Amino acid sequence: MQSGVCFLILAMLLTPAVDGVAKTLSTEHTPMMIAFLRYFTAGVIALAIARATGRRIEVARGDRLGQVVRTALIMGAMTALISALGMVPMAKAVGGFLIAPIVSGLLGILVWREPPTAPRLAGSAISFMGAAILLRPEAGLELGSVFALLGGALLGTYLAATRGATTRTDALSTLAVQSLLGACLIAPFALATGLPLLTPALLLGAIALGGVSAICHFLTVAAYQKADATILAPFLYFNLLTAMAVGFFWFGETIGAASLVGLFAIATGGMVTLVDPQRLRLPVPFGIRPRIA
Repeated sequence: MQSGVCFLILAMLLTPAVDGVAKTLSTEHTPMMIAFLRYFTAGVIALAIARATGRRIEVARGDRLGQVVRTALIMGAMTALISALGMVPMAKAVGGFLIAPIVSGLLGILVWREPPTAPRLAGSAISFMGAAILLRPEAGLELGSVFALLGGALLGTYLAATRGATTRTDALSTLAVQSLLGACLIAPFALATGLPLLTPALLLGAIALGGVSAICHFLTVAAYQKADATILAPFLYFNLLTAMAVGFFWFGETIGAASLVGLFAIATGGMVTLVDPQRLRLPVPFGIRPRIA
């Protein structure tokens, strides 16, 4: 269990580095192009690893339409996040993105008929209140924050959709297929204005995007293989702290007190949803009880 937590913390430490590279590239390239480079490079790296280790990349055949839909969702989420990174401080972009677990949980209740426990409902309310504070419509909507929350909503939908997947593949195959399929889906939009000038900075940025993304993918998979999801979930919000640090030291960014309150509320709401109502003897709303297999 301890190794699983360490793996996830390491992944959360590395993830803001990917965001930092994306934010740097956003000054000269579109979010579509950056997302394309990230996923194309990650897919090529996965194929190279498979070839070097003699492993076979498996394409799930029984769920092709679902695979396309899920890939489109994750590509939309990442493109929205990259757009946000170019408009607002990293902490605000990443913090808005962390609304994903709440959206996933609510969709689980609505779509998969999971029990609407008191912690889930309370946590969702706290997180959405945090999102409202982060947006602060009375001060004028900040487009970057809107993109961040949109990306989080798309990611939450993706996470909920994965629960209904009819087929499963190993981590390497998932990384290769989803990355290359995603790159193909977004390529027409990324290349609409022509091929970018291949400079050393762009080449190094693309390698960093794909390479670190692949490392984070495998670390996250390894973490969930060694520890339970409910134990690991709070450490996902460690990403917010590292994003604040990277934003401050790399880009000299600071955020206001109101935004900090909103980000804290989003993270707090996510952790509240993890509370086990049976251990606390909390009631399940509406008289709905989880089925015991």
